[in-house]
Amino acid sequence: MDALPGWVLPLALFLVPLLVALVVNRLFHKRSGIASIWVLAWFVTVCWVFALVVILRQVR
Repeated sequence: MDALPGWVLPLALFLVPLLVALVVNRLFHKRSGIASIWVLAWFVTVCWVFALVVILRQVR
């Protein structure tokens, strides 16, 4: 079985929680969506986590 490309996991960790949050927001809060500042904050958080993972893999 082939390994997944390196970009799949970061993309999934960014998109899956974002889509879940959008669905929950639409179903229960009846607002237009998630504020763009929260999307940006989530994107930056995911980028930092994966940057640390890459750095720690290189150190090890």
